[in-house]
Parts: sequence; structure tokens; C-alpha cells
Amino acid sequence: MPELEALRTRVVWSRADSVAVLALGGDDARAALLHLLPSRLALRDAQVRESLLLDEQGQPIADVLVCADDEDYLLLVEGMGEQALLAHVESHLPSGLAPRIEPLSATYEVISLDGPWAWELVSEVLGPDLIALPYLNFFRVDHGFCVRAGKTGEFGYDLVLRRDAADELALAISAAGEGYGLALAGEEARSLARFENWFFDPKHVPEGATPVEFGLQWRLDSSREWIGKPAVDARRSAAPRRLTCLLSAHPLAKGDAVTLGDATIGEVVRAERSPLRGAWIGAALIDREWAHAGIDRYEAGGARVRTVAPPLVDNRSLYVDPRRHSWRTADEIAFPPLIRGERPAP
Repeated sequence: MPELEALRTRVVWSRADSVAVLALGGDDARAALLHLLPSRLALRDAQVRESLLLDEQGQPIADVLVCADDEDYLLLVEGMGEQALLAHVESHLPSGLAPRIEPLSATYEVISLDGPWAWELVSEVLGPDLIALPYLNFFRVDHGFCVRAGKTGEFGYDLVLRRDAADELALAISAAGEGYGLALAGEEARSLARFENWFFDPKHVPEGATPVEFGLQWRLDSSREWIGKPAVDARRSAAPRRLTCLLSAHPLAKGDAVTLGDATIGEVVRAERSPLRGAWIGAALIDREWAHAGIDRYEAGGARVRTVAPPLVDNRSLYVDPRRHSWRTADEIAFPPLIRGERPAP
């Protein structure tokens, strides 16, 4: 998968039609979001917050970036199409609240760039001010916004652009990107990179799982009510399973039982082969008392597996400093190997 190698060492881009864009405004916008989203939303202007959309059973149905635009909000939503998103929002608004709801996917497109040198390419195309854009913040640019909020472990930028200007900017990115070894990344490569770094992916949610199993309680504000909160509160006290990362030299498959001796202690809910690791990565829901990293006594798919603490890649973006480094002098940087010390069980 050459685009995955490019994502880890250079820059990739994609035109992300899977992201729905929705604006909420008016006097009731904040009150509506506090009911619809479970996260803390004390945001200053131009700040971004990672959040979720949950159903009444507390199951995540979408991954959300909330961008505070003065007293209005811009939502970038993955996991739901625009019509399903609008239906969810409108059907769950409390009585008496009437925020201005503006679907923007028809007029705005999201172009994403990821990789250890994405910051330099973005600044070359859109201006040097973007070099200093902090993580989980956004900046107004011509014809839209630039949101810094990557989900692959590398530098990441989502350009939310008017569709009538997106093609022209895409040509500029493609032309400037030739000097960076820019590659076009498909959904498969981006999803695998996301998995290697253990970012939440709304396309891979096991039936009945809640943020408790995913280790996403840091996205929840327990001090108030929101959709799905009673179900999540009940799950917290039920000693549920925990999503645990597995590494194996042998094939894994969704549905494989995770066993310890004769006891079944969990189930694989996602499995992918990582060409970078030369191994299989699994996400398994494992009984809480056994859901710990560094254990090589479990089996799945008829073979020994090791539980590991993600991420599974030593991301190069951790070693790139925009104040000192440049793609043109990248060969002078003593990068450590991309693969961390853990090895799959034999």
C-alpha cells in the first residue's frame, strides 16, 4: 500500500466526501449542542473539540469535530450522511429550542492532508501563518476554513472549502505537492493508518458498544444530561469489556474468540493486516480483568496473540519541528524506526 508509506514519511491528500458539514447558529445553538453532544463545550473562538453523536443506547453513531466560530458552530461529522445527520439533529432537539441549522455539504467540500510534512505543504499553498496553527484549532482562509485535527497520528489538516473554489485549490495542492512526494490516499489507507494509531473510527463500532468500552470517557461531560447518558451511566457500573489492541503474526478475523486456556475472555471486533508492521492488528472486546497490555498468553484465530499498548507506529510527526525542520533537509533528521518495540507473538 504505497499511499500508507507516503502518509508515514511524506504527505498524502484526499477529497473527503465522507465528511458531512453542518453549521448551527442563533441564540439556541449552544443549548442545542449541549443536548446533542456529550462533550464539554467551553470553547473559545477558533477552538476545536473532539466529540461524538450517540444514540439512546449510548452507542457512538458518528465522530464529530466541533469548531467554535464566534457564537456559531461548525460541525465536521464522520459516520453519517448529511440527510441522516439532519434527521438525527432535528428529531432530538428539545422542545423550545430553535437553532439555525444549515447543511453545508452541498456547498462545501473537505480536502484533507496528512503526513509529517503536511504542515509545510499547507503553509506553502495557503500562507505561512498556518505553520503556527495549534492542534485542535482552525483558521479562516480564502473560501473557507483550515482545521488542524489529524486522525492518523501525523500532522493533519482538513480544508473546508467552497466547492466552487475547491478544484482550483486542489490543482494548487497537486502542483506544490510534487516537491513533497505527495500521494493520493484512499479511504482504506487512511482507515488503516487511523487503526494503527488507535483513533476512534465510527465505521467500526461493535453492536451495543458505548464510549466506556472504547476508552472514550474523556469525551464525556458527566455533569449534565445528553442523549444516551442513562445507558452510558448504566454501562459504567456493569464491569463491561474493554477494547484492547492485539498483535499477531498469524491472520485474525472479526468474530474470532479470544481465549485464555479453556476460557473465552473476549472477541475480535476488527482485524487488519498492517504492511508496515508485517503483522495483523486486532481490536478485541476483552473482559475488563484481562484487558491489559503486554500479555502474550492469549489466543485468537487459533494462534497466540500479544496485547499491546497503541499506537503501533512511532509517528515521524513527533520528531518534526516546524521551527527548525523542512522537507528539503529531511535527510538530516535522525528519525527512529517507524515500528515500535513490540513484536507479534510467535
